[in-house]
Amino acid sequence: MEPAFMLIVVKEHRDPPIQINVNSEIQAMTFSTNGEYLLSGGRNGVQVWRVEDGEEMATLGAGNVNCLAMSKDGKWVAAGTASRDSEVFLWDTKTYEKAFTYREDSSTIQGVDFSPDSTRFVSASWNHTASVWDIATRTRILTLDHQLETQLRAAKYSPQGDRIATANDQSIRVYDSNDGHLLVEIEVRVTPWGNSGLLWSEAHLFVVSDGRIKQIEASTGSAVSEWPVPGSNRSSCIVLPQHAEYIAYSTSHTVTFWDTSTHTQLGCIQYSQTMPSIAVSPDDRSITLCREAGKITFQPLSRIVAPVIQINDIALDSWKQDQLAIAKESLTTAIPASQNPIHHTLASRALIQVRLKQWNAAIADANESIKIRPSIIGYIAKSVALVGKGEKHKAYRACDLAFEHAHSNHINFLLLVKAIIVFMAGEHDDAISRVDDLINTVYVNSICHAVYMHLLLGNSCMESGDYTGAVRSFERAQAKMRPHTSRALSMISLISGWKFDNLAINIQRQLCEALCAAGHAKEAGEAVLKMVKTFSEEIYISEALTKWISDFTQRCLATSTLGCSGVASSKLARHNEHGTLDPILAAISSSLLKQWARAKLTCSPWKDALTAALGFETPRSMTYRAICERLETIDRTLDASECFLQMMNELAGKMTKHDVQATWAVAFGRRCTEKLEYLGDGAAEAQQQDDAIAWYSAALSLNLPIPHILIKRSKAYVAKRLWEDALLDANQVVTSDPRSPWSYERVLMEWAKVNLKNGLWEEALVAARDFKIPRITTYRILCEGLEGVEGVMDAIECFHQMASELTKETITQGEQAEWVRDFRYRCCEKLGRFGDAAMDSQQDDEALKYYSTALSIHPANTQGIFILRSKVCIAKSLWEEALDDANEAITFDPSSPWGYDTKRTALHGAGRYEDAIQTFETMLSKMGQSPDPQVRERCGQYVRPSSVRAMIRKIVQRTIRHSPRVLINTTTGRLRNKAEQAAAFMSLPIVNELVSSMTTRIDRGRIKHEARKFFSYIMLSHKWEENEPLFQQVIHIAVYDLDQSPTHDKLQMFCKIVRDAGFNWAWSDTCCINKEDHFVLQEALVAMFKWYRGSATMIVFLRGIHSPATLGDLVKSIWNTRAWTLQEYVAAKVIRFYTEDWTPYLNLEAFNHKESPEIISEMETATGISSQQLISLRPGFSSIREKLHLASTRQTTLVEDAAYSLLGIFSVAGISAIYGEGENALGRLLAHILAGSGDASILAWTGQSGAYNSCLPTYITVFNRPASSHVPPPIEDAEMENIIATLRTSALDLDLAMKLYDRLNDLPSPWFAASRMKLPCIAFKLPSLSPARTPSGRVYRAETSVFGMVEIKTKQDPSKLNALYLVHPWLDVLLDREDMQTGAFVEDDVEEAFSQGTDDEDISDEEGEADFPPLPEPTSPSPPPRRDTVPMDRETRALRLVARLRQPFGALLLSLTSTRRRSVVYRRVAADSMITVQIQENVSLTDFLDNVRILDVL
Repeated sequence: MEPAFMLIVVKEHRDPPIQINVNSEIQAMTFSTNGEYLLSGGRNGVQVWRVEDGEEMATLGAGNVNCLAMSKDGKWVAAGTASRDSEVFLWDTKTYEKAFTYREDSSTIQGVDFSPDSTRFVSASWNHTASVWDIATRTRILTLDHQLETQLRAAKYSPQGDRIATANDQSIRVYDSNDGHLLVEIEVRVTPWGNSGLLWSEAHLFVVSDGRIKQIEASTGSAVSEWPVPGSNRSSCIVLPQHAEYIAYSTSHTVTFWDTSTHTQLGCIQYSQTMPSIAVSPDDRSITLCREAGKITFQPLSRIVAPVIQINDIALDSWKQDQLAIAKESLTTAIPASQNPIHHTLASRALIQVRLKQWNAAIADANESIKIRPSIIGYIAKSVALVGKGEKHKAYRACDLAFEHAHSNHINFLLLVKAIIVFMAGEHDDAISRVDDLINTVYVNSICHAVYMHLLLGNSCMESGDYTGAVRSFERAQAKMRPHTSRALSMISLISGWKFDNLAINIQRQLCEALCAAGHAKEAGEAVLKMVKTFSEEIYISEALTKWISDFTQRCLATSTLGCSGVASSKLARHNEHGTLDPILAAISSSLLKQWARAKLTCSPWKDALTAALGFETPRSMTYRAICERLETIDRTLDASECFLQMMNELAGKMTKHDVQATWAVAFGRRCTEKLEYLGDGAAEAQQQDDAIAWYSAALSLNLPIPHILIKRSKAYVAKRLWEDALLDANQVVTSDPRSPWSYERVLMEWAKVNLKNGLWEEALVAARDFKIPRITTYRILCEGLEGVEGVMDAIECFHQMASELTKETITQGEQAEWVRDFRYRCCEKLGRFGDAAMDSQQDDEALKYYSTALSIHPANTQGIFILRSKVCIAKSLWEEALDDANEAITFDPSSPWGYDTKRTALHGAGRYEDAIQTFETMLSKMGQSPDPQVRERCGQYVRPSSVRAMIRKIVQRTIRHSPRVLINTTTGRLRNKAEQAAAFMSLPIVNELVSSMTTRIDRGRIKHEARKFFSYIMLSHKWEENEPLFQQVIHIAVYDLDQSPTHDKLQMFCKIVRDAGFNWAWSDTCCINKEDHFVLQEALVAMFKWYRGSATMIVFLRGIHSPATLGDLVKSIWNTRAWTLQEYVAAKVIRFYTEDWTPYLNLEAFNHKESPEIISEMETATGISSQQLISLRPGFSSIREKLHLASTRQTTLVEDAAYSLLGIFSVAGISAIYGEGENALGRLLAHILAGSGDASILAWTGQSGAYNSCLPTYITVFNRPASSHVPPPIEDAEMENIIATLRTSALDLDLAMKLYDRLNDLPSPWFAASRMKLPCIAFKLPSLSPARTPSGRVYRAETSVFGMVEIKTKQDPSKLNALYLVHPWLDVLLDREDMQTGAFVEDDVEEAFSQGTDDEDISDEEGEADFPPLPEPTSPSPPPRRDTVPMDRETRALRLVARLRQPFGALLLSLTSTRRRSVVYRRVAADSMITVQIQENVSLTDFLDNVRILDVL
């Protein structure tokens, strides 16, 4: 591992940097293009500053500016703000006028940047989008959506302007800047906000990410490099100078500089305040730092950038410790695997070899380094090696070549290096002159090197005995000595071997020796004294230095070099052990005494040290002072204060006001007091109150009572609950500072907080009698204390006791009156909140208590409390109490709508709905007249009663739209049409209740529920009898008033049972249909199925079955033979069967007899089909044969009813009822069904042909036989696979088979044009038939080439008929189409349409009108659409067709019939039995193909 190391030369200017005081927080900065102006953005908007003198030139108005940019042509400034509604701004720099503003709702602008051509700029906002703006048109031309639901943190144009990079905390996206399409997405987290963590550099991106700077290839997203930096956060910032050699990076209090190629740190700037923004000038000469306090500082960059030495840590540490051989070996070993450029390593080894005086090896390494890559360090190494070898002129030339490869920021450093090389070459005066020139111009840090040169010259003079010259050189060095922090010293030290550590001490020490050697005694003494005073810390930690001072003093004493007399010398010797007399030696002794105290107090108590110092002849005050100061230094502040107090007690009479020690004592006492206070503060913060009291007490013991420390100690006493001590300190505070906020009242308030937590305020009141304060103050403190611990109820009780104990004048005058008023308001407000919280948690009794207590203290505004208490009463169903409070609120402010709101709720709860509605109307009127626009606007949130009533009427109409036209009101027994039904509902109290309850939202669901509950009806299913009550009879009389008769009794009992079950409406087909109105009758015939389907229950009256009924009676009942009752049973969802005496059939207890096992069993027996098939029957064209089969077993009184009774089951709306048309009714129905469904199974029957069409039967009874006897039998899958496999290997013409399949598949299903049927089929002509006798009767036979022998049984004489054809019409089966003849249940849309139409939330009139959509008329000339076939490949379908063609089937017999128009038509010849035939094997596919036809059948 080879971490890079860098040494930096820091260049300083004499003049301090320019500083601008903005006096406001700054978030962003940028320079103008020419570098003459700096722009800052923050809370003051955008401010423009002149760099030369820091003068403010302009302020551009904006909000809290978060990001800032200036166009490359200098014409435009853009900024983004951070606030609730952030904005993007654009200004013209010539006029400073605002050219463009755009507001981003609720989205902070995190970045702005201009395109290189200054025609566009991009802004990044927190809503994860970036917008590209055209400056000329002031319009947004692109929106770049970062998609990830995190805020954007930056958006930057590439240097070429062809790309834009946006960044958030998850990724960077690079877009094409022309069309906005995404080029690459890079998964990297960008930490800083405000466009400060992302930079472009040619084709690379630099990113600040989680404590690292990452360099990324922008085109691919691949990482190029990365290196760690001090912890990054959202305010971190990076900037890149024009030359891009290094990056400036700021975080918190530090700015660091990093080489972009080697990733090593170049320099550092630190401040105590955070720096949210930095900027580099366009000429790369200075960096601008923005500090948190609103100060902008300009720093020259030349003090940061310098040549570097890059070596590994081991070599560097060895080099620093002068272990040069180890350093050289480490570099030699590292060269093959070094991560640093090898030319740096070679140059570094050359410098080490210079120090080892290996001149030739050093020159060789330097030359090799320069050959690989010329560098400053390479030339420096070569120059130093040449000097060491004695070739100084070559050395000078090598040094001069370094200037050719130096950055402008390196020049001054190289000038210094050359001066040192000149010095090393022996030209001392020239070298010192060069350094002096640098010092006098720009390079202040050169001073250290000049000082060192003088030090070296002085040492040389000492060696040659020129003590005077040595003193002169040392004094010059000392005169030039300055504090030095330049990092270049380390580099010079490594190059030259010069040691700059403790340079000032070494100079002072050498000066002392030189003065002593030159015989200047007094000056030597003063020099050593100065050294002791100046470098006391260094002397203490350096044993060698301490020993030298001691030895030097002894040498001086031995030679009397301090110029003392004999007496003085004797005393000086005694001072060395005990005390001091000479001022200079006294000062030395004082310094040494401090060192003694430091050593003594490290391991001994201070009192022991004081006792040990009794033998010293130094003044006692000096000993105390040394001990006190040392105790203070090592943070034994309490001991220091005790020592100080002991000194003051012991020496108080011996120190005068102007004594130096007295002055020191005052300063020391102040310092100790401050430190003790600080320690007390820390203890108090850590809840260590005993320690805090001790610290504060010690601090107070050093001075007169200090109010703020007394306050702190009083608070500590309060924390310890030492109330008397706390009150004593509080009284002292008030005595010394009457305006202090801390007083005995504050102490008492704290006392109250502690003692009132349990609510025992009566005991506290008794205890407070001992306090010498006004009684009302006690009450006030107790009331406020109770209020503070949330004992508001106790506080109010205490308040009431105060009011009863004290006079009215006491509590209503002066300051107390204001407190009473404020206390009432606060308590009322708190009680209101408590009441609200209790209401929210459904603690109504508690809420009532709080509100009532609030009203008892009589605040000025009670309307709100009355309203709240009214709401609580409403929640407790205390309607009258709630109404009283609401009326009180209205009386208080009749113009306010809120009292009316509560009153309406109370009236509604009391069942006074009309009054509630009227009150609600008044409330809306008050809101509309309110002067408050918000109240008027809120009025629109309520629903007016008229709107609710309109919606109720609309839903009512919707609800009854699909119910019977006329119903019987079970309460009155009168017939009511739909208008009367609706009026009956609107007159109910429930309507007013609905209107009153729906004030903010119309609850359609509840209205529908109430409407459906009211309009639910029950229907009667029965067999008609003689003397049934008809519509014309009942319309004028109540059902219950009809004369007594079996049919009248039946109707009356039905209505009573419905009424007793809780239903308002009943329906019977006897009296609820006006059969004289053809339209009404037609509607009933079609809609009856839907009516039964929509009924709540259907009651079946079983005439002729008496109780107790037995199982099987239902099967034999007359009801079970009637055609009309079939659709009633199928349609109804809930059915209840009643016997003739109106008791439940079989005494069944089940609510729905239709689901009873007994009823299911009997209905299966009665109908001959399974219960599952019965349940699955739905209106429409599903299960056609099952429905016809069921109908074939039923009887009707009228011939037409055999068809009309099926209109509802088949959902046929296009057939009118024409009583008297006879058998044509069934023909019209079947034709309609066949045309609508295309189901040819309707043609599968034997018997007499009907008059409507010869293919349709006369009577429905023909369908008593299943259709499966006509169609070809099914082929099992395994058998079908075998047949297909055989066909594939046979000589079958597959193309012809597919052609036949396509031909049949293109045929439509059968359809009707008027009474003519278009029948797609395969028709084969028969030869002449011959009669024959069989045991079953006459038959007709013929030998055919297609079917072989054919036998037909018919009552017609075939010899009298024209050409005969046997027809195969079952194309659906042949083609494997979805089988509609099997009776498989297919759920129709009809049922869903009906249910959706009634349940849909949208109650618009346009939707759901046709629950049972009408079918096309039978006269429609258009054929019905083909049904899809089973999905499989065409070849397989053709082979399956061939297989099925060979199966036996029931054929239709048609005869050719001529018409007047001589058109070719056919008639079906009715056969007495099924004509079963099978096509012979020798019949070719061509024969089939030639006989595919569509026949016109009469």
